[in-house]
Amino acid sequence: IPNLPNAFKYTLSQVVTLFGAFFPLLNLQCHNSSHCTHISGFQITWLAIFIFSSTYSWIWDVRMDWGLGIRKHNWLGPRLMFPSVLHYYGVMAADLVLRFMWMQSLIPPSSGAHFELPAYLTFVNMTLELIRRTLWSFFRLENEHRVRTKHYEEQHDVNFVPFHFTTAQSHKYKKHKERVGKRVLVEVLTVGIAVFVTCMLVVIAAQKARLAQEQEL
Repeated sequence: IPNLPNAFKYTLSQVVTLFGAFFPLLNLQCHNSSHCTHISGFQITWLAIFIFSSTYSWIWDVRMDWGLGIRKHNWLGPRLMFPSVLHYYGVMAADLVLRFMWMQSLIPPSSGAHFELPAYLTFVNMTLELIRRTLWSFFRLENEHRVRTKHYEEQHDVNFVPFHFTTAQSHKYKKHKERVGKRVLVEVLTVGIAVFVTCMLVVIAAQKARLAQEQEL
């Protein structure tokens, strides 16, 4: 994976955050001065970087992480493991929307931007980002499997990968595999619920602190 383009993706996200951090200072300067034309230019630049950063991150997800977006394969990949192509088109569309929503969370809540995410949607945005990352991991794993099997076929001059096998103790292996699979599923659900509850508590605590601060003022 090219490191510089990947680092550029995170740099764009930081630039969006920095623009949001400095916007209140420029907004205050605008109130103290009669010349406010530079604010609109600042917002246009900020919005342009916001759109470019979200789009760039989405393209990176689709092309580099998932191995999709290839024109000769109907904008999908060479070998697909999921049963329907609708899964791929659907997850690419969902990732695009969720990328833009997550980028909004990088904007400071007191920036005063017109496209700032409302405070009451913060918890929803966190939950959607958790779902997006889960979907990303499934298709990232599929792409990694495709790449590794392709390299195996090229090195051994075969058109198959010996992943499936049978032994004299296949029944014991199957039972052990089922137990391990159920345990992993329980662990994933437990972690997901813990993250969900933690996000909810953080948002509630932040709202209470904000209300208390407003009452003191």
